Amino acid sequence: MEKDYLIRLEQPADYRETEAMVREAFWNVYRPGCYEHYVLHVLRKSSEFVPQLNLVMEKGHQIIGQICFVKAKMVDKNGNEVPVLTFGPLSIAPAYQRKGYGKKLLDYGIAQARKWGALYYALKVT
Repeated sequence: MEKDYLIRLEQPADYRETEAMVREAFWNVYRPGCYEHYVLHVLRKSSEFVPQLNLVMEKGHQIIGQICFVKAKMVDKNGNEVPVLTFGPLSIAPAYQRKGYGKKLLDYGIAQARKWGALYYALKVT
């Protein structure tokens, strides 16, 4: 795939467009309607939200994808807490799904998380 997109940090001015794209991406996929756009809206206000890893993908000045990361902890069998990053939702606009954009966005997000110092990742499934 030729690089015909831009990945950048989401800005507050993008919130409405991003949430609308997320809603379209998940509408009637797993259940009637969806709530992933609301999950994103709430996550942005969480103290565990990582704004440095809140990314959107643009193509032609239109947001076509989104991924965000949140700090979390996993507990090993000995009860030790291990810091991790969870990601999700990961959203791609319906017209761009199954074309490799989601993988590009995920790969970029994980590369940025590594630069941020993350060693472990977990998928947040909604």
